[in-house]
Amino acid sequence: MKRISILGVLVGGIVDIVSTNIFAIPLFMFAIMRIDRTHISKDQLATAATAAVQHDPSLQVAGFFVGIAGSMLGGYIAALIAKRDETLNGAFSAWLCVVIGIFGWTLGAASVPVVYHLLGFVLSPAAGALGGYFRLFQGQLTSNRLNASG
Repeated sequence: MKRISILGVLVGGIVDIVSTNIFAIPLFMFAIMRIDRTHISKDQLATAATAAVQHDPSLQVAGFFVGIAGSMLGGYIAALIAKRDETLNGAFSAWLCVVIGIFGWTLGAASVPVVYHLLGFVLSPAAGALGGYFRLFQGQLTSNRLNASG
């Protein structure tokens, strides 16, 4: 258990979710621009944009990449805080994504195919691990530069 930084994993999970939502803003703005807004009230616009993203394959793929980017950032931050076992801590930073995905799937909140949920359960931790690896690689580059100049 010493290999896992609880603080790193907790903060990384929160960064994952928050950054994914921030990264998704342009996607939803694009979806809103594609919607025929003449018959939709302002109150229903967010629901219509969400439905557009969930039912348009190109927007689904874009949303998937948005989620992957958020998971990579969360993994990087988890590894930065952990300062050890960067890839492992990065992978575990996807915990909140996986929990939200399980709740969404079991409660039927997300109307996306099962394969997307399964991919998310695999790719989110993998993207977090990749973010942790980027941090490990960055640390190794910095260490090599310090050794070369000293």
